Amino acid sequence: MLRNESYDRFDWSQTPLGPLETWPGQLLSMCNLLLCSKQPMFMLWGPQYVFLFNTAYQDIWGMDQQAALGRPVAEIASDNWAALKPIIDKVLGGEAFALTDVRSELPGQPLRFFEQSYTPIYDYGEASDEIVGAFCICNDVTARHLAVEQLRESREVLALAVGNVTEGIALVDSDLALLVWNEPFRTHFGYSEDRLAGGMKATDLMLETARRGDLGPGDPEALVGALVHSMMTTESAVLEIQRTNGHVLSLSRRTLSGGRYLLISHDITEARTAALLKDELVSTVSHELRTPLTAISGALGIVSAGAAGELSEKAARLIRIAQRNSERLVTLVNDLLDIDKLQSGQTEFRLRNENLAELVAIGVEQNQPYAERGGLQLRAEMPEEPVLVTVDRNRILQVLANLISNAVKFSAAGGEAVVRLAVDKDVARISVIDSGIGIAPEFRSRIFQRFTQYDSSSSRVQQGTGLGLAICKSIIEQHGGTIWVDDNVDKGAAFHVDLPLAKMA
Repeated sequence: MLRNESYDRFDWSQTPLGPLETWPGQLLSMCNLLLCSKQPMFMLWGPQYVFLFNTAYQDIWGMDQQAALGRPVAEIASDNWAALKPIIDKVLGGEAFALTDVRSELPGQPLRFFEQSYTPIYDYGEASDEIVGAFCICNDVTARHLAVEQLRESREVLALAVGNVTEGIALVDSDLALLVWNEPFRTHFGYSEDRLAGGMKATDLMLETARRGDLGPGDPEALVGALVHSMMTTESAVLEIQRTNGHVLSLSRRTLSGGRYLLISHDITEARTAALLKDELVSTVSHELRTPLTAISGALGIVSAGAAGELSEKAARLIRIAQRNSERLVTLVNDLLDIDKLQSGQTEFRLRNENLAELVAIGVEQNQPYAERGGLQLRAEMPEEPVLVTVDRNRILQVLANLISNAVKFSAAGGEAVVRLAVDKDVARISVIDSGIGIAPEFRSRIFQRFTQYDSSSSRVQQGTGLGLAICKSIIEQHGGTIWVDDNVDKGAAFHVDLPLAKMA
């Protein structure tokens, strides 16, 4: 028995179905199913295709129940019947099927899209295969359809933008499926024109690259596994790839929202070649300059000492100027050779367990005369117990000399510089703190770059090669440590060097 008020009170006697009490049991059961569902549904019954529907279906179309319920569907559909009839005939012919993205353009309503699942209704009488009606479940998919369309348009815009940049770009989804790429990305990695396809696994491309040897020596699957693990566990990374064809690529990777990955490739072959040629030129020129400059400096020293006879006061002053400048040139050449060897990995480090407190004391003592000439008070603060580190003794003293000399050059006479040694857990920290002019914030980001000097009106600051801090950074990093400038200093400057403590057996 129907319990839906609108059905129970409807005057069915005016419809082809006749009074409610004359309905067959199967029709009542199907109507009960229709009325109990919150899913939009309609049903066609009998030879006249009588139209029956539930409240959910009525709501999505805004139809008048009194005007549509119980009438033959051909009357309801009117002008649309020609398009609807083949569908109804197909269902009543015994076929169940679904229609996707069915467009609906009713007057005064926005465009809508539906999914419709049709199935025939068989007479459930014994040994009967007669089809007595058609059943349809509807679903409004307008929002999904518009989202898909918007995504398609966004991808087209993205592909257009990506296709007009010189860098190689590829977008990969969270399942590592390739979404978007451009021509430079394909050519950078040497893939054939028909190799890339939307939806293909990026791991397949990585494996192809690894098998060519472009990811370096090792098992290709292991190399790819390491790359995938890095993508899954880090937000971003930069990888330099030396291809077997001689090209060098810089590959940047960044994780985007939704777990997607953006890959950007640059061909840096020319930049690497230019840098190599420049380094070779600097190294060659430095080697060729050191011998004659050393000879010139030595000869000037001998003349200044009176070996060539007594000099007039003017000549002696000119000789002293020439000697100081030749010594500066020798220092520059030595620094150039030093930084060249350090950055090319050719420097040999003689590592031994050393007492860092002793090295700091020696460094302060060796540089005390230089501090006194600058009118600066230099003192050390150290723990009484030994601080053992595994280092190259002479290289650490070289770092201390550079940092202390900078403290002297950047401090006015009467100031103070402190060299402090402290231990925190498994790290030893050397701090060189001065009371000088400080470091401008905009200069701190490049202070450890080669040939970088702080612009100052002090003539003492202008002396130097601009390589000291770059040399310090390379030395400390090759000891497994870090060097950095402290941003939280109100006056003067503070440099910190962190070195790992020696691991004792």
